Amino acid sequence: MHRQEGHALVEWMLAALLATLLTVWGAGALVHRLDDSAAQSGAAWMLTVKKAVRLYIERYDQVLMKAVDFTELAHKGYANWSAPSVAELRADGLLSAGFPEHGPRALAVSVLLMRRGACPGADCRLDALLYSNQALVQRGSQPIDETMVAQWLLASEGWGGTVSRQRPDHIAGASFGFANPPVPGMAALPVGTLAMAMTAEQLGSSDYLRVGDERDPDFHGSASVAGDIKTGGSLSAQKYLKLGAQETAFTSCSENGAVARQYYGGLLVCRDNLWRLSGGGGGGFSVNTLYGCRSSSGSPTANPVTGSCSCPLDYSMVAISDSGNHPPPDGRTMGYICVE
Repeated sequence: MHRQEGHALVEWMLAALLATLLTVWGAGALVHRLDDSAAQSGAAWMLTVKKAVRLYIERYDQVLMKAVDFTELAHKGYANWSAPSVAELRADGLLSAGFPEHGPRALAVSVLLMRRGACPGADCRLDALLYSNQALVQRGSQPIDETMVAQWLLASEGWGGTVSRQRPDHIAGASFGFANPPVPGMAALPVGTLAMAMTAEQLGSSDYLRVGDERDPDFHGSASVAGDIKTGGSLSAQKYLKLGAQETAFTSCSENGAVARQYYGGLLVCRDNLWRLSGGGGGGFSVNTLYGCRSSSGSPTANPVTGSCSCPLDYSMVAISDSGNHPPPDGRTMGYICVE
């Protein structure tokens, strides 16, 4: 009897131990899942801020490259052009109106824009660094949370970085690297700080010359444009204007006002959805009784508008000359003009 009670007590203790282990394991797995979810949410939140900073640079790049005073963009709502806040980016429409100012677990970031090279000028470059205002540490203690950092780097899709224990004098990730501190006079970021960046190489659009660009306000170089060019004013050329579009007079066209060239070089204008001669004339031609649409010497006498001895559509043929009958090899030649 006592032996059976002893066995039952041991079995009860083993069951209780197993239940405790399962509970602890389940709680640990739950914590791990929560941490993983927080890392993914934090990375997504910070990536959105990063996109807003890119839009900020693309919108104001000319101001940023030549700004002397930090209040250059005060009229746009930015107290310091080199450190736009999440609230300022949101107020400027670069983030949605409901975008939260803080990420998961009260994650907050600061933005630092850094210029290098001669600004303004062809060598001027902008780098942007986003970093968390607090280091990622273990709950209730100071050591860096290596697991959370690893989850963060994985969730940031290759754009994330950190200040590591191995290299505390660097802010680095797979796509960027800066000294820590990134600018003189700034305090070094603590180990465990999360970061993202956009380097001048990633901001390649700022390398393209724009209208009114300080780097070449007169734009002396050549330019090739694959798309359309639109202007609100006049378009003038100091030399030649070459048209590649070639059309045939009195055939249909879809864009009234468009200009093209005739096969022989004359200008055509699209009016009433027909290609018409820019000068309004229908041309002229001559016909020989012996040689047809050629002279006795063999030169063509066709109408340059139609390419034959005829008048364009809607034009009438009016005789303007008659050589009279001549014996071979001349024959009789009649000249005509085409009028509307």
